[in-house]
Amino acid sequence: MNHSVLHSFGTPGMRRLERRCSVIIPTRDRPEVLAETLTRLEELPDRPMETIVVDNGSKASTEALRSRFTWVRWIELGANLSASARNVGAMAARSDILLMLDDDSWPAAGTIDRLMREFEEKPTLGAIACRVRLADVPDRHDAGGVPGTFFNCGAAIRRSAFVEAGGYPIDYDYYVEEYALSCELWRRGWSVESMGAAIVWHRRTEENRDTNRMLRFLVRNNVRLWNTYAPESRRSQSIDSDVERYRRIALKENALAGFDAGLAEAERHTLSVIRRRRPLSDAQFDSLFGLHQLRQLLRERADKRMMRRVAIWLRGKGCEFIVEAAKSAGIRVTCVYDPWLADQRSPAMWRGLPIHDVDTATDIDADGLLVGTLSPGVAEDATLELRNRFNDIDIINPAPWGDSGSARIGDARCCRSHVA
Repeated sequence: MNHSVLHSFGTPGMRRLERRCSVIIPTRDRPEVLAETLTRLEELPDRPMETIVVDNGSKASTEALRSRFTWVRWIELGANLSASARNVGAMAARSDILLMLDDDSWPAAGTIDRLMREFEEKPTLGAIACRVRLADVPDRHDAGGVPGTFFNCGAAIRRSAFVEAGGYPIDYDYYVEEYALSCELWRRGWSVESMGAAIVWHRRTEENRDTNRMLRFLVRNNVRLWNTYAPESRRSQSIDSDVERYRRIALKENALAGFDAGLAEAERHTLSVIRRRRPLSDAQFDSLFGLHQLRQLLRERADKRMMRRVAIWLRGKGCEFIVEAAKSAGIRVTCVYDPWLADQRSPAMWRGLPIHDVDTATDIDADGLLVGTLSPGVAEDATLELRNRFNDIDIINPAPWGDSGSARIGDARCCRSHVA
């Protein structure tokens, strides 16, 4: 793990905690984007907080930004440490609550206050996944993790839990490092929750994004993740499911070269990773994916509404577990609706279920439609779309937000003003 990085900044007991929240923002060669984010943070009513910008080896000087935003604590790394730069920011923080952002994401007014109250009320809460909305499409969510994980453009983490878990893995580069830290938190007895009332906006700047590089790391790191943390009963299934899903994405995005490179790299390191296995228990793995709540939800639907047959809409994160949960509740899954039929190598069947095209779907021959992703934001967007499209059939969201707080978007003007 990252103990050499963490210990270089000392332990929590050696540092004075001065602020209610420390905002950690790694950045690299996106000064205009960062300036917009810092301007928005400066205007937040949530106080007090500190903001730490970790410069991940930018080529251009940051002197102009440092002169403009004098209240920011700047850490210049001189090299690109990828996601591990967050470890440096976390250990320099003076607070016991860390809010991880990207340089193109920022919290809505009141979000930090809500997060602080949640941590204060729940002493075993290790991290919170915020509701991340797209700033340029404010009625849509950004893609995110499953209910018991977070992703870095909007995640609050208890610093003491972060240190205990060893921080982010230093060998993942980018992508999936949030899942690895989430797994380690669950394994050590901390919980990770999703919070719909804690809104973060994400402009999702496409600059510095390479699809082949992204697919390479996603495949490599997901295989590494499940070889490390999945219970033995779930390890092969989790790896096979992710490899299959990312191959479909690679075909869609014309990034098979990155997919193949990531798979080959994962296979080369499989034995060394397995030797260091730290598997979750079955219960912890279920908590990671929110499967306890899903099974309860489907059992209630089966009992109260006499639901016996459902169709799955899309094959997203954890879709295989959704099918499994439906069957365990005594609900028959009839088919899967999915858009990726253009790939001639894809079978007309998926896990024994026929695949139908989402674009031509009209009458659904089932008692309900079950959205096929365990990512809360994506599941909510799909649920709303389906309710507008099919008004005569029950639409089931398998991953509702974990809190009962308000999910209001708020003033949409906050997404369109102050562009630096």
